[in-house]
Amino acid sequence: MKTKRTKIVCTLGPASDTVDIIEQLVQSGMNIARLNFSHGTYESHTKLIKNVRDVSKKFGYPIAVLQDVQGPKIRLGRLPEEGVTLARDEAIVFDTALDIYHEDVIPVGYDKLHEIIKAQERLLLSDGKVEVTVTSIVGSKIHVVVVVGGVIFSHAGINIPDATTHIPALTKKDKEDVIFGIEHGVDMIALSFVTKPEDVLDLRYFIDNYVQEHHIEYNSPIGIIAKIERREAVEHIEDIIEVSDGVMVARGDLGIEIPVQKVPLVQKKIIDIALEKARPVIVATQMLDSMYSNPRPTRAEVSDVANAVIDHTDAVMLSNETAMGEYPVKTVQMMSAIIQEVEKSEYDSLHVEMKKNSDNIDDIMSGLSRVLAEDVGAKAILAASISGDTGRMISKHRPELPVFVATSNLRVEAQLALSWGVHPFVLPECHSIEELIERSVVHLKEKNLLKKGDRIIVLAGEPVGQAGHVNLLEVKDID
Repeated sequence: MKTKRTKIVCTLGPASDTVDIIEQLVQSGMNIARLNFSHGTYESHTKLIKNVRDVSKKFGYPIAVLQDVQGPKIRLGRLPEEGVTLARDEAIVFDTALDIYHEDVIPVGYDKLHEIIKAQERLLLSDGKVEVTVTSIVGSKIHVVVVVGGVIFSHAGINIPDATTHIPALTKKDKEDVIFGIEHGVDMIALSFVTKPEDVLDLRYFIDNYVQEHHIEYNSPIGIIAKIERREAVEHIEDIIEVSDGVMVARGDLGIEIPVQKVPLVQKKIIDIALEKARPVIVATQMLDSMYSNPRPTRAEVSDVANAVIDHTDAVMLSNETAMGEYPVKTVQMMSAIIQEVEKSEYDSLHVEMKKNSDNIDDIMSGLSRVLAEDVGAKAILAASISGDTGRMISKHRPELPVFVATSNLRVEAQLALSWGVHPFVLPECHSIEELIERSVVHLKEKNLLKKGDRIIVLAGEPVGQAGHVNLLEVKDID
């Protein structure tokens, strides 16, 4: 496996659905497998989950399964196969009551769009390539004038950057997909088009309620990753991150919802807030997009990945490049090479200041583990984490050495695969600190990750097995 601290999320699809290709992706640096529920069938997703689990078991290496639900994307209805050409300054009518193009009226797939859009607000179509301005609304009909023309096709996306929407983030389809994810044991769910913290809490309630009603064994909660791709989400970003288990900077729709020149700064802001709150963050969309059909990326794409690493994101994501592209394995190899080059440079270092007078003992102890490791020349930090929180807290402080985290839960192990610099592994339940350290050291020596004479920092809690109770920090030399 590639030695790097920044993790890689790969979207799986027709180009990467076999065990052989998934094995190559893992060997090239993949840490998280993303399943995009905007595409595919339950049969194909079942196959992907099985193949990922089989590869993970074969390598003895955690690969997290991230289910990405579609969300309430507003789309056009059905148009002629050749599309419809909109000319600049042309007056056009959209109708939310129509499903199919009829007498020059364009159908809209969301039947309440006319209720939330206002005159003088914009509609952006086909990833922002076509722009119209609303002139008036009459019943279900939205009258517009074309500002930027172009050809639109069936089911193209509609963005409404000037309007405040009240569309629930969790659609009927999403609920069905989430139930599938629960029953098939996904590790994390990415919630699309989040606008406020309540969207995340609604999904958490839905999951917990379904699990309780159906008596599903649930040793550890499914993680919820909030996708930041709406203007409203940026406005409520701190509250959203607070209630989420992680965030994704989904720059595709985000770059349409807000001025595109602001996206890099918003990306940095989100990473900084997530880092402060010890929540993992994924930077996504078009990172190595040209490798969909080319064996080499553009220089700008290389710089984009490198800058995300310099910003201290936990993970970078590949979408069409690995799901549908011609060079899925080469793309992951390239992304790994970029990450490794940046991580060995002076630009990758980060020092997170510990807050004075903080009452968060776990955070203080985690920060001290980095300081102590640097002072005594330790080779690694070893921690125990029942919920994964301790591992994420150590990751927050970005120590320049491996962080090995022992847990007794397979889902927690998989979720920690998303956190920067963390190498999680599963141990049977231990009953004392001594047993935990001894078993962990044996495991890491067997994996050739530690050797006799290495010095490590041990971070744990006593009594063992009690979450959120870090009270031991120890220097240990390996026998």
